[in-house]
Amino acid sequence: MESLAVFFSARGRLAPRAFAAGAAVVYGTAFLSFLLISPPVMLRVGLAPFALAQAIALWCWFCLHAKRLRDVDRRIGVAAAIAVLYALAVILFLLLVALIVPFGDVEQTARADDVLALPLLIATLTAETGIFAYVATAILALVVAPMPMAIGFSIWAATRPAATSSARS
Repeated sequence: MESLAVFFSARGRLAPRAFAAGAAVVYGTAFLSFLLISPPVMLRVGLAPFALAQAIALWCWFCLHAKRLRDVDRRIGVAAAIAVLYALAVILFLLLVALIVPFGDVEQTARADDVLALPLLIATLTAETGIFAYVATAILALVVAPMPMAIGFSIWAATRPAATSSARS
């Protein structure tokens, strides 16, 4: 139970090595959760498993970063801001996927090709010229931008030296 507190409790401090290991687990989980939006899974259970996996990964990410920032005597506001941006990006991504996946009886209307149409739709929207292409590109950037921000912040947090006990008091 103590090992799960590293991922699910935002209290305490975390050393750089433990933080790096935990961050690798969280990023791996978040990456693998994209398998939950594959056509076979989407046609059977919808968006809920992906949304749940992303929410859990996001909370674990925040808890790890909050602990690490406390260990280096920094405020956790930046980690909270990045977590909110990532959550908004996931919501926007889910809305884009929901535009592609048909609603109604899955047996009658849904096909595996419907989910595969998302990359084609994004490519088509960004290939057009005019204001619509700029809006589509901006939406795509909003979905993708929080990921490199989070990774860069994790690298920054992992490379900070721990505050000494005399500086903490």
